[in-house]
Amino acid sequence: MTTGGGASTTGATPRTDTDPAGLEKVARPAPTDRARLALAWYRLVQLTTLALFSTPGGGLRASGRGHIPRSGGALLVSNHLSHLDVLVLGTLLPRPLNFVARSTLFFPPLGSIIRSLGAFPIQRDGMGAQGLKETLRRLRAGGIVTLFPEGTRSPDGELGPLKQGIAVLAARARVPIIPAAVAGTFEAWPRSRPFPRRHPIRVHYGRPIAPEEIARCAPEAVAELIRVRILDCQHRARRSLERGPGGDPAEFAVGRPTEMD
Repeated sequence: MTTGGGASTTGATPRTDTDPAGLEKVARPAPTDRARLALAWYRLVQLTTLALFSTPGGGLRASGRGHIPRSGGALLVSNHLSHLDVLVLGTLLPRPLNFVARSTLFFPPLGSIIRSLGAFPIQRDGMGAQGLKETLRRLRAGGIVTLFPEGTRSPDGELGPLKQGIAVLAARARVPIIPAAVAGTFEAWPRSRPFPRRHPIRVHYGRPIAPEEIARCAPEAVAELIRVRILDCQHRARRSLERGPGGDPAEFAVGRPTEMD
């Protein structure tokens, strides 16, 4: 099994992570699985979040947005450092995200708010049959579903072991798997702090793993491939943080969700 992900993916043209060529297509309005009013609400939250992250002492930059398919279902899998991760992953993308959340978060009024933004509940100890069914339904409707395969926030900022259920879901879904990673959210709001603080944040979206790449792989091998690809994204995001506020203008972008990398 390869870990480089060189195969073509339905709905996405493979590109190098640092080559901005062709990203204009990503910046154009993308097909969506949301009704018009729901999409307008999602865009409002995107812009509000972006404004909050753009305050002095903060800053949000993303790279690899050209790896997000323009249409069709996809799984977006990322490390999990903070409550901020879901907002960060979706703020600079032209397509809205769906995401799983533990069922204990669906209490009034928080439950209604996160549900309106694309969340749906799963049990804390695993996705379960209902969670799997809803995930597959949203993927088949053409949506992007965001998962944190570690199953919980990191206690130390490092990527932990992945739940084996991600391999089962990948085999059932048969859609592109987009690895991603965030850096800086652990410093901004770790699980040990009651409230967030300003800190620069970086996101990197990696090249999708095509369904054909994992079709004949054992579940353990699938989980390991996904983990390796998330680690690569994490390295790239952290490297951007180390460059400081200026970053690399050829690789990272700051701006509205419709702007290009």
